[in-house]
Amino acid sequence: MIAEYLKLYLILETSMLKMPLEQFIPAVINGGVTSIQLRDKGATSAEMYATGKKVMELINGRDVLFVVNDRLDIALMLGAKAVHLGVKDIPVSNVRAKYPELILGYSCNDMDDVRAAGVADYIGSGPAFPTSTKADLRGLIGPSGIKELVAAAGKPSVAIGGITGENVDQLSNSGVSGVAVSSAICAAEDPYMAAKMLRDKLEKF
Repeated sequence: MIAEYLKLYLILETSMLKMPLEQFIPAVINGGVTSIQLRDKGATSAEMYATGKKVMELINGRDVLFVVNDRLDIALMLGAKAVHLGVKDIPVSNVRAKYPELILGYSCNDMDDVRAAGVADYIGSGPAFPTSTKADLRGLIGPSGIKELVAAAGKPSVAIGGITGENVDQLSNSGVSGVAVSSAICAAEDPYMAAKMLRDKLEKF
């Protein structure tokens, strides 16, 4: 079931948006986005909570998964169903033991990360391509590296890192369930069309 929500996974960067959030969220959902992750490293807890609350209100009633990046506390306060963790966060096994109902994602850059992902429901594998939206970017692994991690993990995976409508086809044989994008949709003048173009290409995977 989780694989269906990984098809077109949007990492929300509100600073890039060319329109109010109230217009953006419905547009990208109509364009084919299946998950929306709240990620804002520079926001205060209050700001992140407020944004998350608004996003959840906007996706209410739509078959879209809302994910909170890193911040388990905010996810719990919001009543989110999913949290995405990484190597610097609370171990997945600890979160699973305490909150068995949560959908857990884990970022993987190498085989050590795949092992650390343990009981996570899905992994984010990458970076697939060079990207400017994540300051603490780890080593580029490309489509071939992603294919290896996906095979080793044996669980649903979403490719991440510099993915656009121009290069997404290079991931068609990597075994991923879908792709995670940020600027390709968030910075678009027409986010509906940006999402739709990506979703149409992903349907051919």
